Amino acid sequence: MTQTRAEQFAVLSRLLRISSGFLLALFILLLWGRIALIDVILISTAGVCVCWFLLSNDQQIIRALRHYFQHKASSKNPAEVTPTSSLMFGQTNSTSEISDLLWLMSSAEKQASSAYHQLKVNHEYLFDVLHQLPLPLILLDNRGHVQEFNERAKLLFGHLHPNKPIAFVIRNNGLIETINQVIQSGTGLTETKLTLARPDKQHFSVIISSFLVEEKSRTAIMFVDQTTTLEAERMRAEFVANVSHELRTPLTSIMGFVETLQGQAGDDPATREKFLKILQQQSQRMLRLVSDQLSLAKIERSDFVPKTAKASLKQAVERVRTALDHQIKTTNVTVTIDMPETSVMVTGILDELIQMIQNLTENAIRYGRQNGQVELIITENVTHDALPGENLTSICVADDGDGIAPSHLPRLTERFYRVDKGRSREMGGTGLGLAIVKHIVSRHRGHLDITSALGKGSQFTIYLPSAPQPADKKKLARKLS
Repeated sequence: MTQTRAEQFAVLSRLLRISSGFLLALFILLLWGRIALIDVILISTAGVCVCWFLLSNDQQIIRALRHYFQHKASSKNPAEVTPTSSLMFGQTNSTSEISDLLWLMSSAEKQASSAYHQLKVNHEYLFDVLHQLPLPLILLDNRGHVQEFNERAKLLFGHLHPNKPIAFVIRNNGLIETINQVIQSGTGLTETKLTLARPDKQHFSVIISSFLVEEKSRTAIMFVDQTTTLEAERMRAEFVANVSHELRTPLTSIMGFVETLQGQAGDDPATREKFLKILQQQSQRMLRLVSDQLSLAKIERSDFVPKTAKASLKQAVERVRTALDHQIKTTNVTVTIDMPETSVMVTGILDELIQMIQNLTENAIRYGRQNGQVELIITENVTHDALPGENLTSICVADDGDGIAPSHLPRLTERFYRVDKGRSREMGGTGLGLAIVKHIVSRHRGHLDITSALGKGSQFTIYLPSAPQPADKKKLARKLS
C-alpha cells in the first residue's frame, strides 16, 4: 500500500514543524562560526531522515487504524473484522507494533461489546422481574421522582408517569414524609402503613428501601396488601367475643336460677318445676352452640368431598321431615315438598346434606310467619354461571316471612351474625346455622344463592353437582326414548 499525496504532504508538514527550530539553531551556530557548513548539512540530513522515518511510521499506524475502523463501519458483521484482515496488512510493511496495537483495541472492543450485551441482558431480566412481581413496586430517583413502576402499581394508582414526583401519586402526607426521610438519610429499610381512601378501604404495609446505583441514591417502594389479613384478624376477634357472649348468657341464667333454687323458692314445687324447665332450656341451648361450633370446625378442616361419593336427596329430605315433624306441628307451619319421584342423586355425603337442608328448613320455620308456608323444591338438570359446564341439582328453601334487608344479605353466612339478635336468641338459634350451610356447600363444590324481599320472604337456593349416571342407566334411557 503506497502513501497518497495527501499523506506525504501531511508527513512533510509535520517534519517542517518539528525540524524548523533545530535548523534555525544550526544556522545561528554556522553564522557565529561555531560549526562548519559541511557539519550543518550532515547533521540536518541525518535529522531529517530520522524524523521522516518516525513520522512515516506514525502515519502508517494512523492509516492502518483508519482503514481498520472504516472496514468495521462498512461491514455487515463488525465483530468478524480482525486486525489480520488483508485490507490492513496484505500490501503494507506494517510493523508488529501496529498489529499489537490493533489486536489490543480489537480485544478491548470485544470485551466492551460483551459487557454491554451482558448489561443489556441483565437490564431486560430485571425489567421482566419488576413487571412480573405480584406486588405493586415503584422505583424513585434521588429527587423523589418516579423512575420505574410495574403493572401492579399502575393498576393500584392509575396515574403513574415517569419523572412525576411521588407526592403527586400518593395522597398521604405521613407516607410522603417517611419516603423523603429515607431518601435524605439513605436508610436501608423502613416499613410503614397505608390505608387508601377508597370505598373498600384497602390496607397496605409499605416497605421503603434505599440503595445506590452508580453512586446515586435510588429508592424502592413496595406495597403489600394486608386487607385480607386484617379482615381475618377482625373476624377472629369478633368470633371470640361472640362465642364468649353466647356462652356467658345461658351460663349467667343457669347460675341465677340455681342460686334461686338454693333459697326458699326451691321449697315450692311449682316454682322449682318452672325453674328446672328453664335450666333445661338454657343447657340445651349451650349444647346446641357447642355442637354447632364443633360441627363447623370439623367441616372447615375437611377436604372437598370425593367426586365418587354419592347421596340421595330424597333420602335426605325424608330424614329432615321426620326430624322437624314436631317443630312443624307446634308452629302450625305448612311445609310443602316438591321433588322428582325418582331418587335424585348428587355428589355428596348424606349426613352433611341432611344437616344442610335441616338448617335451612329449620330457619325458614323459625323466622317465617306464624301459620305460614315453607317450600322445599328440588330440581334436576339446572345450570348456574358460578359453576359453568356442570350438570347441577338445585335445592331451594323458601319462606313467606318478613324478609331480610339487602344490607344484611352479604353477611348472613358469617358466624354469629344476626339480623335481629334478640329475636334470634329467643327463637333458640345459635347464629352458626348458615355458616355451617355455607361451608358444607363449599366442601361439596356447590354454590349458595340468597335472595329476599322485605314483607314477602326469603329464598335460599343451593346448587350441587349431580352424581354421574351409571353407563347401563344411560343406555336404558336411550332405548326407552
